[in-house]
Amino acid sequence: FMEVFLPQSLAANHWQKDLLSIPSSSFGLLPINGLITRGETLETISGSVGRVSKNINFGSVKVKIGHEDIDVDIRTLRGLRQSPSSVGQIKLRGDANRAWDRPLANTFAAELKRLDSSIFESIEFIEEPLMKQSLNGEWSIERQVAALDDFTRRGGMPYALDESIADLAETHAYNFDRIAHDLRAVFGGQERACTAFVLKPALLGLELSMQIASLAQKEFKINAVFSSSFDSGIGLAFTAILASVVDNSPYSKSMTKYSHGLGTFSMLGGDTLSPPFETYVNQEGMLNVPSLSRALYGLSLDEISDRLPTYNAVPSTNEPAVTSTESDSYLATTSSEGRDITVSVSLPLPFSDSIASSRFTDLPQMSRWSPWLNSVTYLDEAGLTEWNLNIRGVKFSWKAKSEVLDEPKGITWESVSGLKNRGVVEFEPTSDNNCIMKLKMSIIMPYILVSLFQGMPSVVQEFLQNKLLKWSLEMFRDVVKADLALERGDNELGDALFGAVEGRANALEEALK
Repeated sequence: FMEVFLPQSLAANHWQKDLLSIPSSSFGLLPINGLITRGETLETISGSVGRVSKNINFGSVKVKIGHEDIDVDIRTLRGLRQSPSSVGQIKLRGDANRAWDRPLANTFAAELKRLDSSIFESIEFIEEPLMKQSLNGEWSIERQVAALDDFTRRGGMPYALDESIADLAETHAYNFDRIAHDLRAVFGGQERACTAFVLKPALLGLELSMQIASLAQKEFKINAVFSSSFDSGIGLAFTAILASVVDNSPYSKSMTKYSHGLGTFSMLGGDTLSPPFETYVNQEGMLNVPSLSRALYGLSLDEISDRLPTYNAVPSTNEPAVTSTESDSYLATTSSEGRDITVSVSLPLPFSDSIASSRFTDLPQMSRWSPWLNSVTYLDEAGLTEWNLNIRGVKFSWKAKSEVLDEPKGITWESVSGLKNRGVVEFEPTSDNNCIMKLKMSIIMPYILVSLFQGMPSVVQEFLQNKLLKWSLEMFRDVVKADLALERGDNELGDALFGAVEGRANALEEALK
């Protein structure tokens, strides 16, 4: 769901600037850095040689260093400031990708300083200059940071973490609580020479990237640089949205903000976006983030603003927010407290609780009335299932444990991986041939959505309550009615009901857009 709501919520916050106290200009334009790979020059990435269709004067350039011959790296860095494509005081950052041992890294810093000490004023940081620091075959973030601090102390060159963050995440199976514990042990309460955390959502995931960025800003006073892993235009767009949110968080106001590593768009032979990603980058290397919503969803900010509900600012309160909807047949309430959203809905069904339960608990059939689901598959006889969905080309999956209920008839479930959710569906009989379907579901919102929707009711709640669940329950009712009609030979009614289901499925698809 995150990919569906990110651009819409970004647009909503852009238009409700009083709510977030974020100036439109700062929220809309995101600085990105150019990229020079080994053997390239600044003229290459600025467009003179033709990798992109226009000249771009990046304010910051990342240079791939880490040659065995450090003289090559030194000549490259020094040459950039004298390049004819360099406008003003260009900022530099090196990326050694853990190429050097400690003596060679120290020699690089000392030799660069001897030849051109003024260049240090232009260097923002060096990403991971040192090889993996292991002892008896075991690596630790504490040992790596201690060695990097020593590198800075000796040579005066700041560093940024990149591969070390990814290694830490892999070590702890991407569990944020354990990752945060180790980072607090290293960075909490003591000053380090680390200038930035370089985060790659393609490797870490969207939510974990945001969690680490928030922790770094709030507790360590270290800013985050979001970077691509040679992603497509769509991947670059979502990374840019995350970077914009982090750059405008309340914790970043007094911190140095760095350009983000999205300059890999210049290496794309083709793009999944139309117009391509590069068209949103101006000649100063600034990315127009809100305008990407048109490429992703066919809507400009104006059009998205017109389609979003209008919210009044809600005073901060400790009471959970509650919204409700009532119609002749469908009842719904939604409550939220912190990141936890709970939705309760009910719908009368014109068939017995036994029929309703037997059809609904046949989980592989779920996609017939929930078109946003690709598949539900049983993994074992104990009720473990795998769920897959695809929203406009973005795929999600999670595993859940479920248990069929007898009194009242129904089913319970709780996810064990992926999107955190749990719930129960019960079918209460009202007569021999009728029942009421009651569903209660809780979802833990990703941190990114919490930050985006501060101070106003969530678009996610509205969508879950009055679109996704309402239409799914109504489609379940109509699918079962159609099946029953066909089973008793009433083909005309069955076909008509399936037509209604198809219409709702198309409407739900349009809502997702």
